Amino acid sequence: MVGIIDDTDTCLRYPAGTRIKIGENSGTVRYVGELCGYKGTWLGVEWDDPKRGKHNGTVNGKHYFYTMHPNAGSFIRPDKLGPFESLESAARERYLGDSEKSLDQQLIREAQESLQASLFEVVGLEKLARKQSKFEQLTEISVAGSPVNNAGYLNEFTALTALNLSHTLIWNWQTIAEICRQVPTLVNLNLSCNRFVAPTDSQIVEMSSAFDNLQLINLRNCGFTDWSDVIQTARLWPHIMSIGLQENPISELSAVNTKDVFKNLRELDLHRTKIMDFDQICKLGNLKTLVSLNLMENGIEEIKLPDCEPNAKLDMFISLEQLNMLYNPIWNEMDAFNELDKLPRLKRLSKTPHLKSNFDEMLVKAVGLISSLEMVNRAEISAEERRGAEYDIWKKYALDWLQASKLPETLKEFYKKHRSYALLIKKYGSPVEFVPRANIKVSNLIKICILNKKTGEIWEKKFPRMITVQTLLGLIVKRFHLDCINMAPQLCYTDARHPELVVPLDNLSKTLDFYSLQENDIVEVEC
Repeated sequence: MVGIIDDTDTCLRYPAGTRIKIGENSGTVRYVGELCGYKGTWLGVEWDDPKRGKHNGTVNGKHYFYTMHPNAGSFIRPDKLGPFESLESAARERYLGDSEKSLDQQLIREAQESLQASLFEVVGLEKLARKQSKFEQLTEISVAGSPVNNAGYLNEFTALTALNLSHTLIWNWQTIAEICRQVPTLVNLNLSCNRFVAPTDSQIVEMSSAFDNLQLINLRNCGFTDWSDVIQTARLWPHIMSIGLQENPISELSAVNTKDVFKNLRELDLHRTKIMDFDQICKLGNLKTLVSLNLMENGIEEIKLPDCEPNAKLDMFISLEQLNMLYNPIWNEMDAFNELDKLPRLKRLSKTPHLKSNFDEMLVKAVGLISSLEMVNRAEISAEERRGAEYDIWKKYALDWLQASKLPETLKEFYKKHRSYALLIKKYGSPVEFVPRANIKVSNLIKICILNKKTGEIWEKKFPRMITVQTLLGLIVKRFHLDCINMAPQLCYTDARHPELVVPLDNLSKTLDFYSLQENDIVEVEC
């Protein structure tokens, strides 16, 4: 709703959608016109900070504009606002200022945050400053936090590949298209913490060619609430390879028509959104080129994928190799990993252990249940870790497998819940022989053979199943008179029935029973 405009220049300068900033507070112009009971022209603003305003666009019973939050709106005089800048002028001020200031302070702050260090030495400061004074040599520019809302003349930016326009006042895609047209070398664009008006169909037809060379775009915290607005905007750059949508309050997704958008999308960042239901994520399963998906800190409690045969993979997320699930309160890790085994190419997984678990226990479950996994939390899975994890899972479900194998129906249901188990049987054999000794009540003492690899000396003794590795290590040090000053002894054990399996005893607080040591297993000591 727009009232009577008494200042044409103000209306032209601040059309609805214009971004403004006062101090540290940014907002969007929603109304330009008169305010009942006050003289002159006013701007109705919806602030990004929902607590910054005083109302929801309604004053003294009269409605002027809408806000998403009840106290996000306020009215301000146009003369309270400072001047806008072009990208050209902001870059010249930042990079062609006084020699003492020519090094981009914003980039220094960004580097400090990245390194988590308040102070660091910049090597070659003068050389870098001289380079920054020549636009044609710059490959990266940041004008983050500047009052930029238009392009200016950018033909000197002949080598520019990465541009940071976060926290600026750009609000429409016509300005972004103009920047990309003038700088065809641009491939990486950061538009975080801005607010944009979604382009119309006719604007998309007119502007999309400007984004042909763009590969990466970051739209973190840009106020997207509706996935349809994301898809409409994405039609501007259908060949984009990486998009960041983190910290946007999106809660629901819809299937993507890859004929129009995300044709070449390889990386998608959706962390810290409001997508708490993994069913929503499954709607993106037809993104055939997607390699990396970030779902960190979304409040996801359960991972559930469509059903498929235990010996088959899903025809969805067919290129997905990397999944980030850190800091999601997933309550059943075993079920989650079993579901993720349905993905055809998952190799790298990041996940925080359950509150009642730890990394080592989570690693065993993940590696033993996801057959294609190669890395967990950026750590490569060694051959020893894989053998140990698979063997633990093989033993853990041996009795369940034996009971289920009595009927075809129950065996099929078992394999549905333990997808990797059939492969483990092929690899390690049937667990029939293992089940009795794992299930029959026996003495709390087990006889194990301890081998000092350095001297070849062997010590056979019965130990309590519940003795910790720490206590066992102390007894071994005393028995073999080991020197622990220079190097702590390392323990591992070899299964007596499967000598190809070597499992490190690397958690001193765990018991022999935890590691499933059985009669006549061999514990090797290496100094």
